[in-house]
Amino acid sequence: MSDQAMMNLQWCDALLCGLEAAGVSDVVISPGSRNTPLIVAADRRAALRCHVQVDERCAAFFALGIARAQQRPVALVCTSGSAPVNWHPAIIESDRGGTPLLLLSADRPWELQNNGANQSIDQIKLFGGSVRGFHALPPAEASSQSRRQLMHLAVQAVHQSQWPDAGPVHINVPLREPLVPSGPFPEPAVFSGHPATLRMPELCTDEQQLHAIATEISAQAGVIVCGGGVDSAAFRDQVTALAKTCGAPIFADPLSGLRFGEHDLAQVAADYDSRLQDASLAANLQPRWILRFGALPVSKHLQQFLQQSSAAQHILVDPTGRWPDPLHHTSEMVRATPESFCRLLRQQQLAAAPAEWLNLFITPDSDVEEITVEVSLQQKIVQQLISGLPHNSILFCGNSLPIRYIDSYSGKHSKPLQIVANRGASGIDGNVSTLLGMAAESAKKGITVAALIGDLTLYHDINGLLAAKDLQAIIVVLNNHGGGIFRQLPQSQLRQFDRYWRTDTKIDLQKVADLYELRFFRVEQGVDFPGVLHQALGHEGVALIEVMMNA
Repeated sequence: MSDQAMMNLQWCDALLCGLEAAGVSDVVISPGSRNTPLIVAADRRAALRCHVQVDERCAAFFALGIARAQQRPVALVCTSGSAPVNWHPAIIESDRGGTPLLLLSADRPWELQNNGANQSIDQIKLFGGSVRGFHALPPAEASSQSRRQLMHLAVQAVHQSQWPDAGPVHINVPLREPLVPSGPFPEPAVFSGHPATLRMPELCTDEQQLHAIATEISAQAGVIVCGGGVDSAAFRDQVTALAKTCGAPIFADPLSGLRFGEHDLAQVAADYDSRLQDASLAANLQPRWILRFGALPVSKHLQQFLQQSSAAQHILVDPTGRWPDPLHHTSEMVRATPESFCRLLRQQQLAAAPAEWLNLFITPDSDVEEITVEVSLQQKIVQQLISGLPHNSILFCGNSLPIRYIDSYSGKHSKPLQIVANRGASGIDGNVSTLLGMAAESAKKGITVAALIGDLTLYHDINGLLAAKDLQAIIVVLNNHGGGIFRQLPQSQLRQFDRYWRTDTKIDLQKVADLYELRFFRVEQGVDFPGVLHQALGHEGVALIEVMMNA
C-alpha cells in the first residue's frame, strides 16, 4: 500500500473516530473520488450508520431530517469542487433552524489550488457566517500525535455544533492522491482517553431581573406567545403552569409543541388566527405584557397583533444569544433556558389577571374529530389528517400554504403529535429529503411519519424521493396547480400572474410515483380522504397521496 494512501485512510479514520466518540451515529455520504478515504473510514466503523444519497442537496436535507429526529449532530461527506456548494440551502436551514450538522468536505491539497486543477474551487470558509465553526485541516499527516489531536478536534466540532447555539460546523479535508488504499487495512482507531462530554447548562436569569418581571406582570392582563424551537416536555409542563398562575392565554404556534399532547391544554389558545382577523376585536384586546418564547409565530394576524401592542411590555426569552424580534418591540431580553425561567418566575409573588381576560381567548375545546360540512376542503384535509394519524406521529408541514392551513385548522388535542417544518429560512426546497431523513430515524422507534406539502414543494425536491426505498412514510400533496400562496398576494392582479407566479408544472404525480415505486392515491373532490389515509397507513413503504384542490 502506498504510504500516502495509508496516511489518508488513518487520517480520516481519526476524524471519524472522534465524531463517533462524541456521540455521532449517522453519516450521510454522496459518492465521489476525492472523498474516498472519508467514505472508507466511515464504512469501516461498525458504530456508524452510513446512508448513501447521490444528490448532495438532497443528502444535506436528509441529514438535516435525521439530526432533527435524533436531536444530535449528523455528519455529511462529499467530494471536492461544486459538490459541497449543493449543501448550502440545507446549511442555511440548519443555521437558521438551530439543527446541528457536521460538514466533512474533501478538497484538493494546496498545490492543486488556484492553478486550473480540475474540480478545484476555494472551499475555505465556503459557507461564510452560516456555520458555528470552520476547521481547515492540513493534508494527512503520519504522526500518531497529529491523529490524536484530530480526534479531539472532532470532539470540539461536535460540541460547537450543539452549544451555545446549535447549527452546522464545517471541516475541510484536503487529500492527496493516491486515494484508494489496498489491504490489509489496520484496525480502526480507538479514541485515546475519554472524550469531553457535552452537558448542556441550564441558564438562569438573576433574581433582580426575575423580581422586576414579576412586578410588571403580576395581576395584569398578558399573553404568552410560543413559537417554534422550544418543543420539549419540560417546557410544556412549565409554561402551562406559568400561564395558569398568571391567568394568561398561551398563543401556541403549531410548531411550539403545545397544541398536542397530554400536558395541560386549558390555557392553550389554538384559534387565535381566526379571532384576530377581526381588526376591531384585536385592537380592543390590548395586553399589558407579552411574554415570548421561540421563533416568531407563523400567523400573520398574530404578528400584526403583536405589532399593534407596542405599548405592552415585550419580554423575550432566548438562551442562544440570538435576537428573534423582527418587530423591534423587545423591552426586556432574558438570557435563560425557557423551562428554568418559567419555573423560577412562578416562584415569585404572582397574582392572576382578572378571569374575564382569559375568557376572551379560551373557549370550550373543539375536538379535531368534530368536523362540520360547512368547512373548506383545506380544513377538512388538515383535521382528517390529524385525526387519522396514530398517537406520537410526526407530521412534517411544508411552507407557503400548508403551514398556514395547519396554523388555522389544526386545533388542539390531547393526542400526542409532533408538528415540524423547515421554518429556519422557510424555503420549499429539500422538504421531501428532510421528511425522509426523519423517517429513516423514526422507523427504529416505530413512529409514523407523514407530510403535508404543496405540489411545487414536491417538484423542488423530486430527487429526494430516491431515498424512499426501504422507508415508511406518507406524503400528502395538496395540488393547487402551482404557487397557490401567490393568489393571496397583490401579484395575483397582474396580467402576467400565471406565467411568472402561478407556474403550474402540470406534472402527473401518478407517473412520479411510478418512477420511484411509491404507492399512489389520488383524492378528487368528494373522495373519502380518511379512507385513503387508512389504506396508506396500512401500506408498506412510502405512499404518495395527491389531493386535488381548486385551481
